[in-house]
Amino acid sequence: MEEILLLVYGGGLREIEVAERLKISKQAVSKALREARGKLAEIFLGIAEVLNADIVRVDISRGFAIIRVRQLNTKAYILYVPGKGARVIFKRRVECSGENESLCRDIMNAAATWRILDKHQLEKYGSIENLVNEVISKLEQ
Repeated sequence: MEEILLLVYGGGLREIEVAERLKISKQAVSKALREARGKLAEIFLGIAEVLNADIVRVDISRGFAIIRVRQLNTKAYILYVPGKGARVIFKRRVECSGENESLCRDIMNAAATWRILDKHQLEKYGSIENLVNEVISKLEQ
């Protein structure tokens, strides 16, 4: 399901093209895509519930959700990292050193996979912190 979701939304392929590439029927692609969208929505809703947050926006086609955490009265961003699951970042300046470096790399890779940022222009942002903050900015648009 994840592969089909990424081929359609991350790769920009039509369902028929995915079917041909994977050598499966278009109906199988449609069913897997529908189930993948539902699963991703479940993940976002589950995280919002755990964090006692309101959903502000969900964009399944770009693999993210924006939530407002009630107790902190702040926004948080959920980004689905293919093969790894959802990652949450809170709206503040993100530090990408030490134990957060892996999180920041996951965010960077997911942003390129979901076409939130153009992977050919990643170096123009300089530091990985700037890149993550640019991702947050793009999610707000």
